[in-house]
This record gives sequence, structure tokens and C-alpha cells, in this order.
Amino acid sequence: MTDATAIPDQPPTRQAITLDIAYAQDLAVREPAGESADQVRERLRTAIRALVDDAERYASGLADSRARDIALETVRHARTVAEDPVGNPEANLRLLANAAKSVSRYARPVATA
Repeated sequence: MTDATAIPDQPPTRQAITLDIAYAQDLAVREPAGESADQVRERLRTAIRALVDDAERYASGLADSRARDIALETVRHARTVAEDPVGNPEANLRLLANAAKSVSRYARPVATA
């Protein structure tokens, strides 16, 4: 797998995030520890950090209070997961993949290429 976020100082693209989410889910099953897993973990953390503020702004603006509360809690959780140390490599990959999926859904669209 190639480095999906190869452009330095640029936010990861939606396509790169999607690829890394799928890769993390696959690695969680096959090989949750090791260099490849560590690299995808760091890319997912980078993606979450790049998108979380925008996702939080979107969530804060939701009119429905229940939807807003759920979205804000999801964003808060993603922020926490991005900072968590790796205790269980398999669980950590799954949590990072799900957190990245959530914040990329709530954040404004990013480039697709």
C-alpha cells in the first residue's frame, strides 16, 4: 500500500482517508502490529486532527438538539481516540478507522484526488 497522504502540509483527501480506513480495518484482522499498522495509525490520526475542528463546527450548527448532541459526542470521541496510546493494536486500528470515518462525514468535503 502506498502512502495515501503523500503531500506534506496538505490535509488528506477524502479518497486517501477512505483508503486508509479500509486498510486499517484489514490490518486489524491480519496484522494489527508492525510498521504498516503504525504508518496507517499515524495517517488516520493526522486525518482526524485535520478534520475534527471542521466536523465540530458542523455538528455545533445542527438544528436538531439530539442530532447535535450525538454529533458533538462523536467528534469529542474521535478527538480522544486520535490521542490515545496503543494498548490493544487491533482495537486501536478499528477505533481510529471509525473515528476517521465519522469526522470525515461531518467535515466539509475535502479534495477527492
